[in-house]
Amino acid sequence: MGFLDKVKGFFKVDETEETQTDEANVTATGRVLDDHPSSKITPGKLKSILEDAENGDIQAQHQLFMDIEEQDSSIAANMMTRKRSVLTLDWRIVEPRNATPAEEKLQAEIDELFYQYPNLEDLFVDLMDAVGHGFVALEIQWAQVEGKWVPKGFKPCSQSWFNLDKQDNLLLRTPDNPMGEPLRPFGWVVHRHKSRSTQLARDGLYRTLAWLYMYKHYSVRDFAEFLELYGMPIRIGKYGAGATASEKRTLLRALAEIGHNAAGIMPESMQIELHNAATGTSAGNNPFLQMVDWCEKSIARLILGQTLTSGADGKSSTNALGNVHNEVRRDLMISDAKQIAQTITKQIILPYLQINVDPNIAPHRVPYFEFDTKEYEDLSIFADALPKLVEIGVKVPETWARDKLGIPEAQEDDELLNPFQSEFKTDLNEDKTVKKPTALSAHVMGCQCDGCLGKVVALSAKSGEKDEQALLDESLDEALEQVDFNQQLDPMVKQIVNVMMACQSYEEAEENWSHSTRN
Repeated sequence: MGFLDKVKGFFKVDETEETQTDEANVTATGRVLDDHPSSKITPGKLKSILEDAENGDIQAQHQLFMDIEEQDSSIAANMMTRKRSVLTLDWRIVEPRNATPAEEKLQAEIDELFYQYPNLEDLFVDLMDAVGHGFVALEIQWAQVEGKWVPKGFKPCSQSWFNLDKQDNLLLRTPDNPMGEPLRPFGWVVHRHKSRSTQLARDGLYRTLAWLYMYKHYSVRDFAEFLELYGMPIRIGKYGAGATASEKRTLLRALAEIGHNAAGIMPESMQIELHNAATGTSAGNNPFLQMVDWCEKSIARLILGQTLTSGADGKSSTNALGNVHNEVRRDLMISDAKQIAQTITKQIILPYLQINVDPNIAPHRVPYFEFDTKEYEDLSIFADALPKLVEIGVKVPETWARDKLGIPEAQEDDELLNPFQSEFKTDLNEDKTVKKPTALSAHVMGCQCDGCLGKVVALSAKSGEKDEQALLDESLDEALEQVDFNQQLDPMVKQIVNVMMACQSYEEAEENWSHSTRN
């Protein structure tokens, strides 16, 4: 059994090398509980949390970020869409340019290793967590297979477990070292998502989303208080000027019973009016909901790059505009995919080869991970246009057409598609008797050619083994040579000339010609 065959069953084994977080007893006392700084968030508190992160203490900031994604449905839904967009892309392991046989062999080994890894989609989603936080740290769980160290798993660690030094390097906070210790070489995959050029603590989208989260939930809380006060209809009882105290108590009791039991009794002379103060609570005329709607559109624009495919109001979510705006979102997806591919190449493939093959291997000569982000052309349009271009002499390289359409080059053992062919005779010499040809459109009544006289033209006897085009050309030449157009047209022309010579005007000639043709 070879190395790659053993890798297939390797991922089912639980034995792994002890990781840095295990040795540091980060979770020795159980789960690491967050302080949930989103509780009673205020502008002053948010500003303080963000400033602490800029000074290296990122614990509270990333705990707040996790609360934001957990508590806001709009942020959670849009971020989920952004994270999972890379799962729609195909991927491949590509050998370096002008690869040697040894490099091609390494490419095949890495390719098989990734295909055997059962949780590759989870790895992509975990790496995409850096879009919101600015970075993500995954601890590599190494294990041995036939003397080779293989990454069996990638354990995501909360961003709140780390601090930043002055050079923006991550430091793992441990019980023995609360300020943080450097990360172990070859032990981590640290993916930094670059959304703008700034320090690491300020790079995540949640830095901007935190303010929108606070504004939105202020408005939601104010709207909840409004509904608590005015959500139920106001009940007003009216009594006459001469009502007694007992009658007033009866009316008040009736109002209370209507509010709780939806039933009550009172004298006929009294009246009850219901005033619904919360009737105008639609987003169009309610300032609280208008603020919520603005925040949610800003959230979608920040995360997805557009708002039309995320709206659910039925007004702006048109299909045509959604398709146009989706191109902007595709740009973000391509950027995300390329950044992830770069991290996988540098922090998973390169360490694997440095540990198992050559510690001094050149980073630019290792097989690299790549997502297929090309958007291929419409096959139906190219199928119609390319033959026309080729017919007029345009030289179209086959490699260019294959690249545009995403059609791979066929291999020797591939089963190929064949064009549909209708049944027809390929040997024109099989039938020695040619049927009577149809007269040419130029032939007229009285034509003396062989075709019009019913004579059989024996094409096959004269043609021998000529191809179809030669036979067609020869038959047309023979037919045209045997036609004497002058002989056919002379009598008609003479008749017309005689009629016109005997007339004094055009009208008279026309009348005489019509009379002669009828006769």
